[in-house]
Amino acid sequence: MAGDVSVQLTYAVTWREISDGLKIQLRHSSVGRWCYRIMWVLGAFLAFAIAATVLSRGIGAVDASTWSAFLITCLLVAGVHRVTALGLLGYARHLGEHRVTVDASGIRTATERHTQETGWQFYGRCVEGRRVFVLLTPDASGSGVMILPKRGLAAPQDEDRLRELIAGHLGRLPAG
Repeated sequence: MAGDVSVQLTYAVTWREISDGLKIQLRHSSVGRWCYRIMWVLGAFLAFAIAATVLSRGIGAVDASTWSAFLITCLLVAGVHRVTALGLLGYARHLGEHRVTVDASGIRTATERHTQETGWQFYGRCVEGRRVFVLLTPDASGSGVMILPKRGLAAPQDEDRLRELIAGHLGRLPAG
């Protein structure tokens, strides 16, 4: 890999890309995995309690608060990253078109309202998804996230160059 290699991305952020990035973040951070497991356990417990109550005392014995707790848990498991992505989309649209340069020194992002330069040492790893590259900070929650949509690349060979650049600084990329 040559030292002067850089890759350019130009894109307007979409909900799908943010949603994909957040799903990857949840899957590849210990805090995200634990939170997801806790929600599943809570949902399973509530489902079991409701089923046991219905079988032993009938459907009328399950009160509205139990049904609402179960429904809320199901909605959280299914949609927390979707709702979060929707909120982040408003912010990303406010910034406008993103022009990102990835090179040996790090990542530079320029938008209509914001410019940011981040060195490679900020990120600890990267996970590649079908539509995006997701760079995560090394902390347990992977709270620092950079989502780089593949559709923002100018040419198909840029995807391989970007993958090489990231792997050269952060190590091998696991699949999302």
